Amino acid sequence: MFQSLTGIYDFSAGGVPVGKIGVSLLLLLAAVLIRRLLTGVLRRKGDKHDGFLSTLSRDLKRPLRIMIMLLGLLVAIRIHSLPADVALWVNRIFLFLITVDVLWLLMRTIDAVGERMAEVAEGTESRMDDQLIPILSKLAKFIVVLMGVIFYMQSNGYPVSGVLAGMGIGGLAMALAAQDSISGIFASIVIFLDKPFMVDDFIEVNGISGTVEEIGIRSTRIRTVDKTLVTIPNKEIMDSNINNFSKRPMRRVATTIGVTYDTTPDAMESLLAGLRKMLAEYDKVWDDAVYVNFTAFGDSSLDVDMRYFVMTTDYNEWLHLREDINLKIMRIVYGLELDFAFPSTTVYLQK
Repeated sequence: MFQSLTGIYDFSAGGVPVGKIGVSLLLLLAAVLIRRLLTGVLRRKGDKHDGFLSTLSRDLKRPLRIMIMLLGLLVAIRIHSLPADVALWVNRIFLFLITVDVLWLLMRTIDAVGERMAEVAEGTESRMDDQLIPILSKLAKFIVVLMGVIFYMQSNGYPVSGVLAGMGIGGLAMALAAQDSISGIFASIVIFLDKPFMVDDFIEVNGISGTVEEIGIRSTRIRTVDKTLVTIPNKEIMDSNINNFSKRPMRRVATTIGVTYDTTPDAMESLLAGLRKMLAEYDKVWDDAVYVNFTAFGDSSLDVDMRYFVMTTDYNEWLHLREDINLKIMRIVYGLELDFAFPSTTVYLQK
């Protein structure tokens, strides 16, 4: 039986290796069947399980299918007697494709693990893990790509040690050329260790205010109030003043009220008393730092300055509370039969 199989394998007609071509086609057919079988298994695993296994089955499906086809095609080609130089290039090409596919598979695995870790991090109170997971994921991908490049170079006979030594010789020039990127990496490390802000914090840097969405290896992404996404290099952030609004326990309000000049001293005292009482009784106003004072004789108004703190860090709630307090101020002013002043000019005509 073995001799029969060998005879079929070695059979040729007119110099054409019919037997080997047939075996190659069978190998390709086997690769297609194995790919379909694997796809079905991964699909069933993904439907049967939830969470990490489902994500992993989904992400690894395509790179594994391509890997099976590459291996099947490589074996189908290698069973033929190829010239040495052709065989060398075939090996190099398939080694490159397989290396890329393995890197793709590892990348998808890292993404699946990172996605699962992010889901776990959402259930914790600490936001440090939300900040750390994207950085670790990108670092792991960088290491995987670096290992893949070294593996491919070694497999093709390149002197990796010599290349690394050459990199040491040219390291100074590369460092000078990439000093901004290196500074950004060190700045991201400082941000992670010093924690001037974290993901979901509302900050202001260089006149840009918004919520921190992502802290990367080189830059930080901030979603502004206008819903635009601004990317700022970490080096620039560390060289600037950072105002972290999320770290404060409350928000400060400063406003000036101008009433008309026909307001009497008694009416002004009643106005000041009414405003102070309103703020003292307001449950969302911190009563240890409430300042209401008649401060200036303006060009067209008597100015009353109000300084107080609203006990909230949420921007939308802060706006609603300011609106409610402003309406109460209007009711107090109109309740005392006073009027708000507006810019005006009085002209005296003398005969």
